[in-house]
Amino acid sequence: MDTSAHIIVVGGGIGGLSLAQGLRQAGFEVTVFERDPSPGHRPQGYRISLKETAASALRACLPAHLHDLAVATSIRPATRMTFMDTRLVPKFSKDIPPQLPGVDGLGVNRLTLREILLSGLDVRFGTEFTRYEPLPGAAVRARFADGSTTDGDLLAGADGVASRVRAQLLPDAVVDRLDWALYGRTDLTPALLAATPPDLVDSFNRVTAGDHTALSVATCRPFTPVDEAAARHAPGLELTDVPGYFSWTLTAPGPQPEHTTPADLHRLALATVAGWHEGVSRIVEQADPEATFLVRTHSARRVRPWDEPAVTLLGDAVHSMSPGRGEGANVALRDAHTLSTRLAAAAAEGRPLAEAKSAYERAMLDYAFTAVEASLRQPFAPFARPARPPAG
Repeated sequence: MDTSAHIIVVGGGIGGLSLAQGLRQAGFEVTVFERDPSPGHRPQGYRISLKETAASALRACLPAHLHDLAVATSIRPATRMTFMDTRLVPKFSKDIPPQLPGVDGLGVNRLTLREILLSGLDVRFGTEFTRYEPLPGAAVRARFADGSTTDGDLLAGADGVASRVRAQLLPDAVVDRLDWALYGRTDLTPALLAATPPDLVDSFNRVTAGDHTALSVATCRPFTPVDEAAARHAPGLELTDVPGYFSWTLTAPGPQPEHTTPADLHRLALATVAGWHEGVSRIVEQADPEATFLVRTHSARRVRPWDEPAVTLLGDAVHSMSPGRGEGANVALRDAHTLSTRLAAAAAEGRPLAEAKSAYERAMLDYAFTAVEASLRQPFAPFARPARPPAG
């Protein structure tokens, strides 16, 4: 089995790191280049829900001890699905069957998962990718803002919705800007937990006003404290302590807030839910203002397969999608598993990596853009508005 090839991964998000772990498992040399100076530099969200396909992909990409650590630090699952008005009067409610975290699905704290995925990888933080150059023999050279270069046999762009790899590879690709949302975090104190209505705790919920303003609250409590889980499954691996918290997401019609600080965004959120049930307003009021941030949602349009033999894309770099069905991270993990598996099989059989890469792209462009379109036009949550279709 020839796995002497060097794979360059641009982007240190969950999709790129999962790909790197899967390739490392297969014996490839992998280097990850990330422009952020550290794993927690930018707020990127709090909880991620991994469905069965993504959870299985994560298990396949990770060494067994790191997968066990991800499961141990996963978040207690929701026990009820409830959709309510602003006075918390239910419009729809049902119990969710109990489910232990594992290959059937799990919820994870984004920072914890990212730190687990970093374990053992060669990651160059603070390295800003600028462009690539095709080299003879189906190879590629990556160039960076500091003037450095790295040569490889394959470059995988996992650098998000504003991907520079995609901009060079597919200059005509279109990514539509949709709506916006505010994300916030509120520490889960015993007093707050006791005062919070049961329908907002350990539930998949949505509180919706008449003008379609809506807020969802996720209860984020790990099964095992991260330090205890790390000591058990990966001694020596340091993880950021993440006590329990409420993660909340607020969406509203109207123009996106511009040029606002986290404190300004927190004040906007608090003003938006003024007059709602005190169980909701209390969670927003007690939030950490500096942990409030704005997320812009996007939806990519379908692209055709490309001919570059040594460059590919995965995750938001190629198929960014509306959060309407909660599929973005799930599809990125599927990408990582599909690509790493196909590359490993090609290496084992002595076939060109470009052949395996092309097979991955054909499969990915089909399943990923099916998910993009479903997320845009058929959001999962009852009473949720479909995202505004892009013009043109």
